[in-house]
Amino acid sequence: MPSPHIAHRVVRTKNKHSRAVLKDETVIIRLARNLSRTEEQDHIRDLLRRMTRIVLEERTKILINPFQSLLNGSSRSTIELATGKKIVFALEAGDRSKAKRTKEGWHITIGPRCRRKALHRFLWKLVSISEQQRIERMVDTLNAEVLGVRIRGVKMGFASTQWGSCSPKGVIMLNAALLVLPERTLRYIIIHELSHRIRPDHSAAFWRVVERAMPGYEKARRELLDYRLPTL
Repeated sequence: MPSPHIAHRVVRTKNKHSRAVLKDETVIIRLARNLSRTEEQDHIRDLLRRMTRIVLEERTKILINPFQSLLNGSSRSTIELATGKKIVFALEAGDRSKAKRTKEGWHITIGPRCRRKALHRFLWKLVSISEQQRIERMVDTLNAEVLGVRIRGVKMGFASTQWGSCSPKGVIMLNAALLVLPERTLRYIIIHELSHRIRPDHSAAFWRVVERAMPGYEKARRELLDYRLPTL
C-alpha cells in the first residue's frame, strides 16, 4: 500500500494519458479523459505507488535550499558558496521588484505582486549574475586545458530538473545550484557538457571522452546523486 505520508492531489484533464508529477512534496495525479470510475481508481493507485517510491528515495537526499529563510519571511540572509565567498541578501517591501548590487551582495526590493516562486527564481538569478564572469573563466580554462572544443557561450541559471546542458550550437548552460556544492561537482558538469561538443550522446564513446578529460569523474558523478534540487 502507498505510504499515507505522501500527500497527493487528483486533477482530471483532457489528456490522452494519465501521468503524475511531484511538486512541493505533493504528488499531482493528472488523469486522462474519458476514464470510468474503476479506471480512474486503477490509474490513481498505480501512479501513486510509482511516485511514492520516487518521493521516498528523494527524501533521503540533501535538499539544495540556501534561500529557505528568505522564502519563509526573513529580511536578511547570507549564503556561502563552495569557494567560501559569502553573499548577503537584504530584502524589503516596495512598489516593484528590483535589485541593487552592494559591496556585500544584493539589496532587493520586493513588489506587492511578487510571489514565492518568482522570488525564489529571482534569488537564483542574482547568484548567477554574481558568479557569471568567474564561471565563464572557469569554463574557458578547463576547455583550453583538457578538450579544446568550440563553444558559443556560457549561461547560468536555475533549473529544477538538470545540472547542465549543451545546445547544438555550443551554448553551455550550468545550474546555479552547483555554486553551493563541492567545486569538483561543478568541474565535472562543465567537462560533461563540453564533452558533448565531441559526442552529443551518452554512448560509451562519450564517457571515454569524459574519462580522458577528468580521470575519476565517477566520484563527482555519484556525489551529485546525494543532492536534490528544489521545486519552484
